[in-house]
Amino acid sequence: MERRRTRLEILAQVAAHNYGLSLRYGDKPGQEEEAIQIEDPERTLAQLGGDLGDESVLRYQKGMVLLEVAHRLEGSLRWAVRAARAERERPGFFHVWHTLEDARCERRLAASLPGTPKNFRAFVRPALERAAGDHARGDLPVFFQIQWGLYLLGTGPKPGAAAGDESLRADWFDPPVTALLQRLAPAVERACASAGGAGCLEAAGEIYEALRRVLTEEQLARAKEALPLPDIPEEALLKDDSREGEGADGEESALLPEIAGDQDGPPEAEPVELTPEELAALGHWASPRFELKGRSKEVHPTALLPDERTIVIPPEGRLDEYQAIVENAGSHIKVLAWKLMQIIQERTYTRYSGSHRSGKLNAPKLWKQRLGKYRLFQRRESPERLDICFTLLVDESGSMNRESKYLAAREATVFFAEVLDRLDVPFEIIGYSTENSEAAMAAALGHVPAFKFRHIRHSPLQHRIYKAFEEPFAPIKARLVNIYPRFNNWDEEHLTFAYRRLIAREEREK
Repeated sequence: MERRRTRLEILAQVAAHNYGLSLRYGDKPGQEEEAIQIEDPERTLAQLGGDLGDESVLRYQKGMVLLEVAHRLEGSLRWAVRAARAERERPGFFHVWHTLEDARCERRLAASLPGTPKNFRAFVRPALERAAGDHARGDLPVFFQIQWGLYLLGTGPKPGAAAGDESLRADWFDPPVTALLQRLAPAVERACASAGGAGCLEAAGEIYEALRRVLTEEQLARAKEALPLPDIPEEALLKDDSREGEGADGEESALLPEIAGDQDGPPEAEPVELTPEELAALGHWASPRFELKGRSKEVHPTALLPDERTIVIPPEGRLDEYQAIVENAGSHIKVLAWKLMQIIQERTYTRYSGSHRSGKLNAPKLWKQRLGKYRLFQRRESPERLDICFTLLVDESGSMNRESKYLAAREATVFFAEVLDRLDVPFEIIGYSTENSEAAMAAALGHVPAFKFRHIRHSPLQHRIYKAFEEPFAPIKARLVNIYPRFNNWDEEHLTFAYRRLIAREEREK
Protein backbone atom coordinates (compact mmCIF):
# COMPACT_ATOMS: atom_id res chain seq x y z
CA MET A 1 0.00 0.00 0.00
CA GLU A 2 2.89 2.37 0.72
CA ARG A 3 4.26 1.89 -2.77
CA ARG A 4 0.86 2.77 -4.24
CA ARG A 5 0.58 5.80 -1.94
CA THR A 6 3.97 7.02 -3.16
CA ARG A 7 2.92 6.66 -6.80
CA LEU A 8 -0.31 8.56 -6.16
CA GLU A 9 1.58 11.27 -4.27
CA ILE A 10 3.90 11.77 -7.26
CA LEU A 11 0.84 12.01 -9.51
CA ALA A 12 -0.65 14.69 -7.24
CA GLN A 13 2.62 16.65 -7.14
CA VAL A 14 3.04 16.62 -10.93
CA ALA A 15 -0.59 17.54 -11.62
CA ALA A 16 -0.52 20.33 -9.01
CA HIS A 17 2.98 21.58 -9.98
CA ASN A 18 3.74 21.48 -6.25
CA TYR A 19 6.49 19.07 -5.27
CA GLY A 20 6.04 19.78 -1.57
CA LEU A 21 2.51 18.39 -1.65
CA SER A 22 1.98 15.20 0.35
CA LEU A 23 -0.75 12.57 0.15
CA ARG A 24 -2.18 10.41 2.89
CA TYR A 25 -5.05 8.00 3.45
CA GLY A 26 -8.10 8.75 5.59
CA ASP A 27 -11.80 8.04 6.00
CA LYS A 28 -12.75 10.27 3.07
CA PRO A 29 -11.13 12.61 0.55
CA GLY A 30 -10.17 16.09 1.70
CA GLN A 31 -7.57 18.86 1.63
CA GLU A 32 -5.19 20.43 4.08
CA GLU A 33 -2.68 23.25 3.68
CA GLU A 34 0.15 21.14 2.23
CA ALA A 35 -1.55 17.78 1.83
CA ILE A 36 -4.47 16.05 0.25
CA GLN A 37 -6.26 13.06 1.71
CA ILE A 38 -7.90 10.27 -0.23
CA GLU A 39 -10.03 7.35 0.81
CA ASP A 40 -8.27 4.47 2.57
CA PRO A 41 -7.58 1.60 0.10
CA GLU A 42 -9.45 -0.87 2.30
CA ARG A 43 -12.61 1.22 1.97
CA THR A 44 -12.03 1.42 -1.78
CA LEU A 45 -11.69 -2.36 -2.09
CA ALA A 46 -14.79 -2.84 0.05
CA GLN A 47 -16.73 -0.80 -2.51
CA LEU A 48 -15.15 -2.12 -5.70
CA GLY A 49 -14.02 -5.61 -4.77
CA GLY A 50 -11.03 -7.13 -6.51
CA ASP A 51 -7.41 -6.46 -5.64
CA LEU A 52 -5.29 -3.34 -5.22
CA GLY A 53 -3.34 -4.33 -8.34
CA ASP A 54 -6.41 -4.29 -10.59
CA GLU A 55 -6.39 -1.65 -13.33
CA SER A 56 -9.90 -0.49 -12.40
CA VAL A 57 -8.84 0.12 -8.78
CA LEU A 58 -5.76 2.08 -9.83
CA ARG A 59 -7.79 4.30 -12.17
CA TYR A 60 -10.39 4.84 -9.43
CA GLN A 61 -7.68 6.01 -7.04
CA LYS A 62 -6.06 8.19 -9.70
CA GLY A 63 -9.41 9.84 -10.40
CA MET A 64 -9.90 10.53 -6.69
CA VAL A 65 -6.44 12.09 -6.43
CA LEU A 66 -6.84 14.19 -9.57
CA LEU A 67 -10.23 15.51 -8.45
CA GLU A 68 -8.74 16.70 -5.15
CA VAL A 69 -5.85 18.29 -7.06
CA ALA A 70 -8.30 20.00 -9.42
CA HIS A 71 -10.26 21.47 -6.50
CA ARG A 72 -7.01 22.64 -4.93
CA LEU A 73 -5.82 24.34 -8.12
CA GLU A 74 -9.19 26.04 -8.63
CA GLY A 75 -9.44 27.28 -5.02
CA SER A 76 -12.77 25.51 -4.45
CA LEU A 77 -12.55 25.74 -0.66
CA ARG A 78 -13.14 29.49 -0.72
CA TRP A 79 -16.36 29.03 -2.69
CA ALA A 80 -17.41 26.02 -0.61
CA VAL A 81 -17.59 28.35 2.37
CA ARG A 82 -19.93 30.67 0.46
CA ALA A 83 -22.09 27.78 -0.71
CA ALA A 84 -22.29 26.39 2.83
CA ARG A 85 -23.48 29.76 4.13
CA ALA A 86 -26.14 29.92 1.41
CA GLU A 87 -27.28 26.43 2.47
CA ARG A 88 -28.59 27.89 5.73
CA GLU A 89 -31.56 29.48 3.99
CA ARG A 90 -31.60 27.42 0.79
CA PRO A 91 -31.53 23.69 1.66
CA GLY A 92 -29.81 21.62 -1.01
CA PHE A 93 -27.96 24.61 -2.53
CA PHE A 94 -24.54 23.38 -1.44
CA HIS A 95 -24.96 20.07 -3.23
CA VAL A 96 -26.12 21.72 -6.44
CA TRP A 97 -23.04 23.93 -6.31
CA HIS A 98 -20.73 21.05 -5.38
CA THR A 99 -21.92 18.96 -8.33
CA LEU A 100 -21.29 21.81 -10.75
CA GLU A 101 -17.91 22.61 -9.16
CA ASP A 102 -16.82 18.97 -9.51
CA ALA A 103 -17.69 19.06 -13.21
CA ARG A 104 -16.00 22.46 -13.68
CA CYS A 105 -12.79 21.39 -11.95
CA GLU A 106 -12.62 18.17 -13.95
CA ARG A 107 -13.02 20.07 -17.21
CA ARG A 108 -10.40 22.65 -16.21
CA LEU A 109 -7.82 20.00 -15.29
CA ALA A 110 -8.59 17.96 -18.42
CA ALA A 111 -7.83 21.06 -20.50
CA SER A 112 -4.22 21.00 -19.28
CA LEU A 113 -3.88 17.24 -18.76
CA PRO A 114 -5.81 15.56 -21.60
CA GLY A 115 -5.38 12.01 -20.24
CA THR A 116 -7.29 12.67 -17.03
CA PRO A 117 -10.95 12.16 -18.12
CA LYS A 118 -10.62 8.36 -18.22
CA ASN A 119 -9.51 8.42 -14.56
CA PHE A 120 -12.36 10.72 -13.57
CA ARG A 121 -14.81 8.35 -15.28
CA ALA A 122 -13.32 5.37 -13.45
CA PHE A 123 -13.75 7.19 -10.14
CA VAL A 124 -17.35 8.24 -10.79
CA ARG A 125 -18.65 5.11 -12.54
CA PRO A 126 -19.22 2.89 -9.43
CA ALA A 127 -21.30 5.55 -7.67
CA LEU A 128 -23.22 6.31 -10.87
CA GLU A 129 -24.04 2.62 -11.37
CA ARG A 130 -25.28 2.36 -7.79
CA ALA A 131 -27.50 5.39 -8.38
CA ALA A 132 -28.89 3.82 -11.56
CA GLY A 133 -29.58 0.62 -9.63
CA ASP A 134 -31.34 2.54 -6.84
CA HIS A 135 -33.42 4.33 -9.47
CA ALA A 136 -34.46 1.04 -11.06
CA ARG A 137 -35.69 -0.15 -7.64
CA GLY A 138 -37.49 3.13 -6.99
CA ASP A 139 -35.14 4.09 -4.14
CA LEU A 140 -33.46 7.15 -5.66
CA PRO A 141 -35.00 10.54 -4.68
CA VAL A 142 -35.67 12.95 -7.53
CA PHE A 143 -33.14 15.47 -6.15
CA PHE A 144 -30.31 12.93 -6.44
CA GLN A 145 -31.42 12.00 -9.95
CA ILE A 146 -31.22 15.69 -10.91
CA GLN A 147 -27.86 16.00 -9.20
CA TRP A 148 -26.41 13.17 -11.32
CA GLY A 149 -27.94 14.73 -14.41
CA LEU A 150 -26.24 18.06 -13.69
CA TYR A 151 -22.90 16.30 -13.35
CA LEU A 152 -23.30 14.39 -16.62
CA LEU A 153 -24.38 17.56 -18.44
CA GLY A 154 -21.18 19.21 -17.26
CA THR A 155 -18.77 16.41 -18.11
CA GLY A 156 -20.23 13.66 -20.23
CA PRO A 157 -23.14 12.43 -22.32
CA LYS A 158 -26.50 14.14 -22.17
CA PRO A 159 -28.96 12.53 -19.73
CA GLY A 160 -31.32 10.26 -21.61
CA ALA A 161 -28.80 9.52 -24.38
CA ALA A 162 -27.20 6.13 -24.92
CA ALA A 163 -23.54 6.11 -23.91
CA GLY A 164 -20.58 4.55 -25.71
CA ASP A 165 -18.25 1.97 -24.22
CA GLU A 166 -15.98 4.59 -22.65
CA SER A 167 -18.69 7.00 -21.53
CA LEU A 168 -20.71 7.11 -18.36
CA ARG A 169 -24.18 5.58 -18.49
CA ALA A 170 -26.87 8.24 -18.95
CA ASP A 171 -29.92 6.39 -20.29
CA TRP A 172 -31.75 5.75 -17.00
CA PHE A 173 -33.29 9.14 -16.17
CA ASP A 174 -37.05 9.71 -15.93
CA PRO A 175 -38.45 11.65 -18.94
CA PRO A 176 -39.59 14.65 -16.80
CA VAL A 177 -36.11 14.90 -15.27
CA THR A 178 -34.51 14.68 -18.71
CA ALA A 179 -36.75 17.50 -19.94
CA LEU A 180 -35.86 19.63 -16.92
CA LEU A 181 -32.14 19.03 -17.45
CA GLN A 182 -32.43 20.07 -21.08
CA ARG A 183 -33.84 23.42 -19.94
CA LEU A 184 -31.01 23.80 -17.42
CA ALA A 185 -28.28 22.86 -19.93
CA PRO A 186 -27.26 26.47 -20.84
CA ALA A 187 -26.78 27.40 -17.17
CA VAL A 188 -24.86 24.18 -16.51
CA GLU A 189 -22.58 24.85 -19.47
CA ARG A 190 -21.99 28.40 -18.27
CA ALA A 191 -21.09 27.14 -14.79
CA CYS A 192 -18.72 24.42 -16.01
CA ALA A 193 -17.06 26.61 -18.64
CA SER A 194 -16.37 29.50 -16.26
CA ALA A 195 -12.73 30.23 -15.55
CA GLY A 196 -13.34 31.04 -11.87
CA GLY A 197 -15.41 29.89 -8.93
CA ALA A 198 -17.59 33.01 -8.92
CA GLY A 199 -19.22 32.12 -12.22
CA CYS A 200 -19.97 28.60 -11.04
CA LEU A 201 -21.51 29.83 -7.78
CA GLU A 202 -23.67 32.34 -9.59
CA ALA A 203 -24.93 29.73 -12.07
CA ALA A 204 -25.61 27.35 -9.18
CA GLY A 205 -27.92 29.98 -7.70
CA GLU A 206 -29.81 30.26 -11.00
CA ILE A 207 -30.16 26.48 -11.27
CA TYR A 208 -31.25 26.18 -7.64
CA GLU A 209 -34.03 28.71 -8.14
CA ALA A 210 -35.24 26.68 -11.13
CA LEU A 211 -35.26 23.52 -9.00
CA ARG A 212 -37.26 25.22 -6.26
CA ARG A 213 -40.04 25.72 -8.77
CA VAL A 214 -40.32 21.96 -9.46
CA LEU A 215 -39.30 20.40 -6.12
CA THR A 216 -41.15 20.73 -2.84
CA GLU A 217 -39.56 22.11 0.31
CA GLU A 218 -39.87 18.61 1.79
CA GLN A 219 -37.87 17.09 -1.06
CA LEU A 220 -35.13 19.68 -0.65
CA ALA A 221 -35.06 19.21 3.14
CA ARG A 222 -34.79 15.43 2.74
CA ALA A 223 -31.88 15.92 0.39
CA LYS A 224 -30.14 18.07 2.98
CA GLU A 225 -30.63 15.40 5.65
CA ALA A 226 -29.36 12.63 3.38
CA LEU A 227 -26.32 14.65 2.25
CA PRO A 228 -24.72 16.36 5.25
CA LEU A 229 -22.29 19.17 4.53
CA PRO A 230 -18.60 18.22 4.45
CA ASP A 231 -16.29 19.43 7.17
CA ILE A 232 -14.97 22.89 6.30
CA PRO A 233 -11.83 24.01 8.18
CA GLU A 234 -12.57 26.51 10.93
CA GLU A 235 -9.90 28.90 9.65
CA ALA A 236 -11.66 29.07 6.28
CA LEU A 237 -14.93 30.01 7.99
CA LEU A 238 -13.23 32.66 10.12
CA LYS A 239 -11.45 34.12 7.08
CA ASP A 240 -14.75 34.33 5.22
CA ASP A 241 -16.40 35.93 8.24
CA SER A 242 -13.84 38.72 8.10
CA ARG A 243 -14.41 39.21 4.38
CA GLU A 244 -18.16 39.30 4.88
CA GLY A 245 -17.74 41.90 7.59
CA GLU A 246 -15.66 44.08 5.29
CA GLY A 247 -18.49 44.02 2.74
CA ALA A 248 -21.26 44.70 5.25
CA ASP A 249 -21.86 48.20 3.92
CA GLY A 250 -23.50 46.68 0.84
CA GLU A 251 -20.70 47.48 -1.60
CA GLU A 252 -19.83 43.81 -2.00
CA SER A 253 -21.95 40.70 -2.36
CA ALA A 254 -22.02 38.42 0.68
CA LEU A 255 -21.99 35.41 -1.62
CA LEU A 256 -19.89 36.59 -4.54
CA PRO A 257 -17.05 38.84 -3.36
CA GLU A 258 -14.72 40.66 -5.65
CA ILE A 259 -12.23 38.56 -7.51
CA ALA A 260 -9.80 41.15 -8.82
CA GLY A 261 -7.21 42.01 -6.24
CA ASP A 262 -8.13 39.10 -3.99
CA GLN A 263 -5.95 36.52 -5.61
CA ASP A 264 -2.46 35.80 -4.46
CA GLY A 265 0.20 36.70 -6.99
CA PRO A 266 2.32 34.05 -8.65
CA PRO A 267 4.89 32.48 -6.35
CA GLU A 268 8.41 33.71 -6.68
CA ALA A 269 10.53 31.45 -8.83
CA GLU A 270 13.08 29.42 -6.92
CA PRO A 271 16.68 29.59 -8.13
CA VAL A 272 17.81 26.66 -10.23
CA GLU A 273 20.52 24.72 -8.49
CA LEU A 274 22.18 21.90 -10.40
CA THR A 275 25.12 19.68 -9.55
CA PRO A 276 28.09 19.44 -11.98
CA GLU A 277 26.88 15.93 -12.92
CA GLU A 278 23.40 17.28 -13.77
CA LEU A 279 24.94 20.10 -15.78
CA ALA A 280 26.99 17.66 -17.80
CA ALA A 281 23.90 15.51 -18.42
CA LEU A 282 22.12 18.46 -20.00
CA GLY A 283 24.24 17.95 -23.11
CA HIS A 284 24.42 20.28 -26.08
CA TRP A 285 20.80 21.48 -25.76
CA ALA A 286 21.50 23.35 -22.53
CA SER A 287 20.78 27.04 -22.14
CA PRO A 288 23.68 29.52 -22.45
CA ARG A 289 23.38 30.13 -18.71
CA PHE A 290 24.63 26.62 -18.04
CA GLU A 291 28.28 25.73 -18.44
CA LEU A 292 29.04 22.45 -20.17
CA LYS A 293 31.93 20.61 -18.55
CA GLY A 294 33.45 23.86 -17.40
CA ARG A 295 32.91 25.67 -20.72
CA SER A 296 30.37 28.30 -21.73
CA LYS A 297 28.31 27.88 -24.86
CA GLU A 298 29.87 29.34 -28.01
CA VAL A 299 28.73 29.96 -31.58
CA HIS A 300 31.22 29.37 -34.39
CA PRO A 301 31.61 32.52 -36.57
CA THR A 302 30.49 30.62 -39.69
CA ALA A 303 27.22 29.68 -37.96
CA LEU A 304 26.32 33.20 -36.85
CA LEU A 305 23.63 34.65 -39.14
CA PRO A 306 21.12 37.51 -38.79
CA ASP A 307 17.51 36.46 -38.23
CA GLU A 308 16.38 37.12 -41.81
CA ARG A 309 19.00 34.73 -43.20
CA THR A 310 17.79 31.85 -41.02
CA ILE A 311 14.29 31.96 -42.55
CA VAL A 312 13.15 29.28 -45.00
CA ILE A 313 9.76 29.21 -46.72
CA PRO A 314 8.59 25.57 -46.94
CA PRO A 315 7.25 24.21 -50.25
CA GLU A 316 3.52 23.88 -50.80
CA GLY A 317 2.10 20.55 -49.66
CA ARG A 318 -0.72 18.40 -50.97
CA LEU A 319 -4.21 19.20 -49.72
CA ASP A 320 -5.20 15.52 -49.60
CA GLU A 321 -2.30 14.82 -47.20
CA TYR A 322 -3.37 17.77 -45.05
CA GLN A 323 -6.95 16.52 -44.95
CA ALA A 324 -5.71 13.05 -43.96
CA ILE A 325 -3.94 14.60 -40.97
CA VAL A 326 -7.17 16.31 -39.91
CA GLU A 327 -9.17 13.09 -40.23
CA ASN A 328 -6.61 10.80 -38.56
CA ALA A 329 -5.67 13.03 -35.62
CA GLY A 330 -6.38 11.65 -32.18
CA SER A 331 -9.46 12.84 -30.32
CA HIS A 332 -7.32 14.29 -27.52
CA ILE A 333 -5.87 16.81 -29.96
CA LYS A 334 -9.38 17.79 -31.04
CA VAL A 335 -10.39 18.22 -27.40
CA LEU A 336 -7.39 20.47 -26.75
CA ALA A 337 -8.27 22.62 -29.73
CA TRP A 338 -11.91 22.82 -28.63
CA LYS A 339 -10.89 23.87 -25.14
CA LEU A 340 -8.67 26.61 -26.54
CA MET A 341 -11.57 27.92 -28.59
CA GLN A 342 -13.78 27.95 -25.48
CA ILE A 343 -11.22 29.78 -23.37
CA ILE A 344 -10.68 32.50 -25.93
CA GLN A 345 -14.30 32.89 -27.04
CA GLU A 346 -15.63 33.16 -23.49
CA ARG A 347 -13.89 36.51 -23.13
CA THR A 348 -15.94 37.92 -25.98
CA TYR A 349 -19.35 37.00 -24.55
CA THR A 350 -21.64 39.74 -23.29
CA ARG A 351 -22.33 39.18 -19.60
CA TYR A 352 -23.94 40.84 -16.60
CA SER A 353 -22.17 41.31 -13.28
CA GLY A 354 -21.83 43.49 -10.21
CA SER A 355 -24.10 44.51 -7.34
CA HIS A 356 -26.00 47.71 -8.15
CA ARG A 357 -29.22 49.50 -7.23
CA SER A 358 -30.48 49.51 -10.83
CA GLY A 359 -30.06 47.41 -13.91
CA LYS A 360 -31.04 43.79 -14.59
CA LEU A 361 -32.57 42.09 -11.56
CA ASN A 362 -30.44 39.23 -10.21
CA ALA A 363 -33.26 36.97 -8.97
CA PRO A 364 -31.08 34.61 -6.86
CA LYS A 365 -30.13 37.59 -4.66
CA LEU A 366 -33.68 38.71 -3.88
CA TRP A 367 -33.47 37.14 -0.43
CA LYS A 368 -30.92 39.81 0.56
CA GLN A 369 -33.55 42.53 0.68
CA ARG A 370 -34.78 40.89 3.88
CA LEU A 371 -31.38 41.74 5.37
CA GLY A 372 -31.62 45.37 4.30
CA LYS A 373 -29.27 44.93 1.32
CA TYR A 374 -30.74 46.35 -1.86
CA ARG A 375 -27.93 46.05 -4.40
CA LEU A 376 -29.78 43.32 -6.25
CA PHE A 377 -29.13 44.33 -9.83
CA GLN A 378 -26.43 43.60 -12.39
CA ARG A 379 -25.25 45.70 -15.31
CA ARG A 380 -24.09 44.71 -18.73
CA GLU A 381 -20.37 44.44 -19.35
CA SER A 382 -18.99 45.19 -22.76
CA PRO A 383 -17.34 42.11 -24.25
CA GLU A 384 -13.62 42.20 -24.73
CA ARG A 385 -12.15 42.57 -28.19
CA LEU A 386 -9.73 39.77 -28.97
CA ASP A 387 -6.47 41.73 -28.87
CA ILE A 388 -4.15 38.74 -28.94
CA CYS A 389 -1.69 36.95 -31.22
CA PHE A 390 0.01 33.55 -31.10
CA THR A 391 3.23 31.91 -32.21
CA LEU A 392 3.30 28.14 -32.58
CA LEU A 393 6.93 27.00 -32.36
CA VAL A 394 7.41 23.43 -33.63
CA ASP A 395 10.45 21.30 -32.79
CA GLU A 396 11.87 19.70 -35.94
CA SER A 397 15.05 18.26 -34.42
CA GLY A 398 16.21 14.74 -35.21
CA SER A 399 15.02 13.43 -31.85
CA MET A 400 11.43 14.03 -32.97
CA ASN A 401 11.82 10.92 -35.14
CA ARG A 402 11.90 8.71 -32.04
CA GLU A 403 8.53 7.01 -31.63
CA SER A 404 7.32 9.23 -34.50
CA LYS A 405 6.83 12.16 -32.12
CA TYR A 406 6.84 14.54 -35.06
CA LEU A 407 3.50 13.08 -36.21
CA ALA A 408 1.86 14.09 -32.94
CA ALA A 409 3.48 17.54 -33.18
CA ARG A 410 2.22 17.90 -36.75
CA GLU A 411 -1.34 16.94 -35.77
CA ALA A 412 -1.32 19.33 -32.82
CA THR A 413 -0.04 22.15 -35.00
CA VAL A 414 -2.72 21.53 -37.63
CA PHE A 415 -5.56 21.58 -35.12
CA PHE A 416 -4.38 24.60 -33.18
CA ALA A 417 -3.87 26.45 -36.46
CA GLU A 418 -7.40 25.51 -37.59
CA VAL A 419 -8.84 26.85 -34.32
CA LEU A 420 -6.86 30.08 -34.41
CA ASP A 421 -7.90 30.66 -38.01
CA ARG A 422 -11.58 30.21 -37.08
CA LEU A 423 -11.17 32.66 -34.21
CA ASP A 424 -9.69 35.14 -36.69
CA VAL A 425 -6.69 36.02 -34.52
CA PRO A 426 -3.18 36.64 -35.94
CA PHE A 427 -0.80 33.70 -35.57
CA GLU A 428 2.51 32.44 -36.87
CA ILE A 429 3.89 28.91 -37.20
CA ILE A 430 7.64 28.34 -37.09
CA GLY A 431 9.46 25.02 -37.40
CA TYR A 432 13.00 25.06 -36.05
CA SER A 433 16.24 23.09 -36.33
CA THR A 434 19.73 23.71 -37.75
CA GLU A 435 20.82 23.65 -41.40
CA ASN A 436 23.08 20.62 -40.98
CA SER A 437 24.14 17.98 -38.49
CA GLU A 438 26.22 19.43 -35.68
CA ALA A 439 28.55 16.45 -35.71
CA ALA A 440 29.16 16.71 -39.47
CA MET A 441 29.75 20.46 -39.35
CA ALA A 442 32.10 20.14 -36.38
CA ALA A 443 34.17 17.58 -38.27
CA ALA A 444 34.17 19.77 -41.40
CA LEU A 445 35.52 22.68 -39.33
CA GLY A 446 38.29 20.54 -37.83
CA HIS A 447 36.71 19.99 -34.42
CA VAL A 448 37.48 16.29 -34.03
CA PRO A 449 36.30 14.28 -32.15
CA ALA A 450 32.98 16.14 -32.37
CA PHE A 451 31.68 15.11 -28.92
CA LYS A 452 34.39 17.21 -27.27
CA PHE A 453 32.95 20.35 -28.91
CA ARG A 454 29.29 19.99 -28.00
CA HIS A 455 29.38 23.37 -26.28
CA ILE A 456 29.84 25.03 -29.69
CA ARG A 457 27.08 25.55 -32.27
CA HIS A 458 28.67 24.84 -35.65
CA SER A 459 25.62 24.92 -37.92
CA PRO A 460 23.45 27.97 -38.70
CA LEU A 461 19.95 28.05 -37.25
CA GLN A 462 17.05 27.39 -39.56
CA HIS A 463 13.47 28.62 -39.13
CA ARG A 464 10.78 27.35 -41.48
CA ILE A 465 7.93 29.88 -41.60
CA TYR A 466 4.96 27.65 -42.29
CA LYS A 467 2.69 30.64 -41.82
CA ALA A 468 3.66 34.26 -41.20
CA PHE A 469 1.41 36.63 -39.26
CA GLU A 470 0.33 38.53 -42.35
CA GLU A 471 -0.41 35.45 -44.48
CA PRO A 472 -3.97 34.09 -44.81
CA PHE A 473 -4.06 30.51 -43.56
CA ALA A 474 -6.35 28.78 -46.07
CA PRO A 475 -4.11 29.12 -49.18
CA ILE A 476 -0.95 27.92 -47.44
CA LYS A 477 -2.22 25.46 -44.82
CA ALA A 478 -0.98 22.43 -46.80
CA ARG A 479 2.61 23.55 -46.02
CA LEU A 480 2.15 21.93 -42.62
CA VAL A 481 2.45 18.44 -44.12
CA ASN A 482 6.17 19.25 -44.46
CA ILE A 483 6.77 19.21 -40.68
CA TYR A 484 9.50 16.57 -40.32
CA PRO A 485 12.54 15.75 -38.12
CA ARG A 486 15.67 17.40 -39.48
CA PHE A 487 18.93 18.12 -37.64
CA ASN A 488 19.77 19.62 -34.24
CA ASN A 489 18.24 22.43 -32.22
CA TRP A 490 19.32 25.01 -29.69
CA ASP A 491 16.01 25.74 -28.01
CA GLU A 492 17.03 28.94 -26.27
CA GLU A 493 18.12 30.59 -29.53
CA HIS A 494 15.01 29.52 -31.42
CA LEU A 495 12.80 30.77 -28.59
CA THR A 496 14.45 34.18 -28.64
CA PHE A 497 14.05 34.31 -32.44
CA ALA A 498 10.31 33.71 -32.06
CA TYR A 499 10.17 36.18 -29.17
CA ARG A 500 11.72 38.98 -31.23
CA ARG A 501 9.11 38.48 -33.95
CA LEU A 502 6.25 38.20 -31.48
CA ILE A 503 7.17 41.21 -29.35
CA ALA A 504 7.15 43.42 -32.45
CA ARG A 505 3.41 42.79 -32.87
CA GLU A 506 1.00 45.54 -31.80
CA GLU A 507 -1.47 43.21 -30.04
CA ARG A 508 -1.74 43.69 -26.29
CA GLU A 509 -1.44 40.00 -25.42
CA LYS A 510 1.09 37.68 -26.98
